[in-house]
Amino acid sequence: MSARGEHRPRLALPFTILTAADTVRLVAGEDFRYSLSGTNLSQWLPELLRRCDGRQTLEQLLAELGEPLRKDARTVIVRLYGERVLIDGTAEQNHQAAACQLTVSGTGALATLLGAERQDQDDHSCGQRQALHVLCQDRLDYEAALQFNRRCRAGISPWLWASTGAMSRGYVSPVFVSDAGPCLECLLRTFQRLSPAPEIYDDLRGHTRQDRPIAPVPFPEEGVAILREIIRRKLIWLNQTDPPPALYRLHVLEAATLEITTHRVLPDPRCPACGEGC
Repeated sequence: MSARGEHRPRLALPFTILTAADTVRLVAGEDFRYSLSGTNLSQWLPELLRRCDGRQTLEQLLAELGEPLRKDARTVIVRLYGERVLIDGTAEQNHQAAACQLTVSGTGALATLLGAERQDQDDHSCGQRQALHVLCQDRLDYEAALQFNRRCRAGISPWLWASTGAMSRGYVSPVFVSDAGPCLECLLRTFQRLSPAPEIYDDLRGHTRQDRPIAPVPFPEEGVAILREIIRRKLIWLNQTDPPPALYRLHVLEAATLEITTHRVLPDPRCPACGEGC
């Protein structure tokens, strides 16, 4: 299985589960059909698949089966992951309300504003809270962003990334969690794939590794204030039992118009940081 080690399987489509003697068929519309066969498969696999809702870990699902079936069930699950019939549950599905406080690192005006926010939290805090790690960047330092992501992936606290380094737009990432959904490296790999000059990403990383500086860029003051408010709102949503989907979406702010759009971020199956997939 993956390096993450905590798969939470869910069906990729709303499949209807059909059974016959020793046969299980999954049907979603006319074009998506998948069949499995094996001795007594129809007696236990349909119920296992119905429980694959993205909320329970694979180990929890297997624990509810009798010992003789667990090896076969794991084999089937791995096969269905490989066929993309099963995929991992999302961060939204696995959300657990938690009171958090900002732990801010990075450079630029946004880092300064959020640092003041953290000081205000400390002054009014009534108890210990979990950290929400936030990296703010006013330059295209992808190496620092990836190192930040890997440190956070090794912990248990949520994290996010906020950047004005693109200059023409600002970003507030989804809140990332270590046991579900994408990570920051998944997001940056997506950016690189979509870029008209993808080689710049690797060149900038190499530049940083040679201890050479990357120049900060300007960003409108009112835009920085909007990015701060988005982060503050995500901090509040983390403590809600049923937060809006925007908690786990990428927010993009256009510097020229101050228009905000949101985008879903998908796990990258080849991400070296989170090791999605079986």
